[in-house]
Amino acid sequence: MGVVAVIVLVALALATALVSGSNDGATLVALNTRTTTIAPLRAVIVLAFFVAVGPMIVGTAVASTVARGLVAFEKAGGELAFIVAIACALIIVFGLSHRGLPTSVTLAITGSIVGAGIGFALPVHWGVVVAVLLAGVVAPLSAALVAYVVTDIEQRLRPPELPRRFRKAAEWFGFLLQSFAYGTNDAEKLVAILALALGIAHGVRISIAGQIGVAILFIPGILLSVRQVAARVAERITHVRSDTAIAVTVCAAGVVLLSSLLGYPISSTQAATAALVGVGVRTAPRQVQWPQIGRIGVAWLVTLPLAIATAAMVGLVVRFVR
Repeated sequence: MGVVAVIVLVALALATALVSGSNDGATLVALNTRTTTIAPLRAVIVLAFFVAVGPMIVGTAVASTVARGLVAFEKAGGELAFIVAIACALIIVFGLSHRGLPTSVTLAITGSIVGAGIGFALPVHWGVVVAVLLAGVVAPLSAALVAYVVTDIEQRLRPPELPRRFRKAAEWFGFLLQSFAYGTNDAEKLVAILALALGIAHGVRISIAGQIGVAILFIPGILLSVRQVAARVAERITHVRSDTAIAVTVCAAGVVLLSSLLGYPISSTQAATAALVGVGVRTAPRQVQWPQIGRIGVAWLVTLPLAIATAAMVGLVVRFVR
């Protein structure tokens, strides 16, 4: 790989870290700081910490799927195709967010990778693609269902209210679990980009310096948009109480961790948002803001085909003019 390609891939990895912080990180921080138990700055630091160390603890199964499992980027022209894929994904996420349609970075990256593979005529592993897309559908539905069932059981049993200090401890446990889950799945897309930049796609390994770099850039991404996201995601979906926050984080984290172990890249924000809806439907269905949920759902539905089509067209043009 040429020096220019390495520089571009490293730059794209850092840009993806910034965008992921602004999109994913801000959403998770917003969801976990609405009850005031967890201070926003502490939440930002904890989440960034797990972005750095999460892949080191669980391994690189998700990163390997992104770097090699979907498209054979090890073939001739693979580096340029991957650059086109990540660039298209960032443009789509930025464009949809700018139009008030917050979407999933994972969906954009997955779709763009497939589209770039098509555009550059690289082998696309359709079996893996289908499995990843199914995981992307099943994960948020599972998170919503599990959150609904857990909340339903809690509502029926009506256990005595926990002392305040135990509720705080439970909220912190849920947030730590969710941050760890994010580090083992969403953050691994950054590992994949850095792995290709370092020319180790045939055996994805973790760059400690790279992980520290993306974690540092993840922080300003959160700070740039957390207030806007907090108003959009939390209170505009349903009211967030202490027990709501605990159920949402634990159920969403469980689904994401299972996907990480299976090597499927999914979106932690989709799982968390879906779990929030599941809890809201069970506890206060009239407070669930379906128009806002509809806007988020439209963004999710649009992102994948838009990313595939955009990256395929750009890839086709680049392949014929280079």
